[in-house]
Amino acid sequence: MNRFITKFVGICVLFASFVCSSAELPKVKASFLLTHEGFLIWYAEKQGWDKKLGFDLDLTINSYNGLALMKQYRNDPNTWNITCTAHVPFIMGGKDVLVEVIAIASDEAAATSVVALDNSDIFKTQGYDEYFPKVYGSPESIRGKTFAVKGISSGIYTLGRWLEIFGLGLNDVKLVKFPDSNISDELKKNKYHGSALWSPDLYDALKLGYKEAVTAKQLGETIPRTIKVDEKFGHANPELVAKFLAVFFKALQLQIDDVDSMVDDYQQFYKELAGKEYSKEVCLEDLNNHQVTALDTQIELFENKGHRRSWIQNLEKDLTSNTLIVLKSMDTNDIQISNRIKSQKYINGKYIKLAKKYFDML
Repeated sequence: MNRFITKFVGICVLFASFVCSSAELPKVKASFLLTHEGFLIWYAEKQGWDKKLGFDLDLTINSYNGLALMKQYRNDPNTWNITCTAHVPFIMGGKDVLVEVIAIASDEAAATSVVALDNSDIFKTQGYDEYFPKVYGSPESIRGKTFAVKGISSGIYTLGRWLEIFGLGLNDVKLVKFPDSNISDELKKNKYHGSALWSPDLYDALKLGYKEAVTAKQLGETIPRTIKVDEKFGHANPELVAKFLAVFFKALQLQIDDVDSMVDDYQQFYKELAGKEYSKEVCLEDLNNHQVTALDTQIELFENKGHRRSWIQNLEKDLTSNTLIVLKSMDTNDIQISNRIKSQKYINGKYIKLAKKYFDML
């Protein structure tokens, strides 16, 4: 009996020691969207890779858009240490948001679309511009139509680039913005001719009878979702940021190596966090529609070549110019243009280099 009690007490001490040591792990607060990159970091946390590298990932998955994440930071810079958004909300809502771009989560151009009701006149014309033979629409069928959008986002940027093909701008259509609500519920009301969406909302719209008029990929666009770190936090905790990137890239690498193995977890991610059920076929399609780039390649993309800009600096410069041109006609209080766009010093490749050694430990 005494031996049993002694053994039981020993187990309790070990358990208490484990709990105590876990509680003492340094914490990284990450706030990601309910999208593909949110799934990757959720998957990494589920595998316990953060604990394996000696930190505690405090992850929040949000259903709104990237502009809201920028607002969160302005209201309280301690809300998150690391986040991920497309470039558009960072530029158009990044005023006083002191973050650095440290990695590319994915290019979701194939999963970002303008959709219209299936019976729309928009689908009577395809290839209006010979340079875009697969794109639907004509000036007459588009002008004056009402589009629901999820705030200032990559979706509205794609809509603007599509309109340019027909000599139109965002002021030639009616925009109704729903940044903080479930846009799928709004589309069910059938008050809107079309929408500009990314997954998973895109798949909800297709179920409701909408059809893709164009994808960002068909427009030749790149829609990168970039990982960003609070500048102050990153400079104070470079190794911790590198460890975060390592676990993210571990999940990303699995998508490259064996995407089929992630489908069940992708289904679970949306069911648990959004209450939405998608078929295995849709989940696999969406994973494949998010182009991801391995860690070693990204290290090269962040490298400055002599006195020339890195690949990622050139990409961000072009996207910034295009974003400001496309959205210049918009008049909204949501727009607070980043005061960092004049200098690309906010792009920092040091963390991704540091991540390599931790990636190899996983």
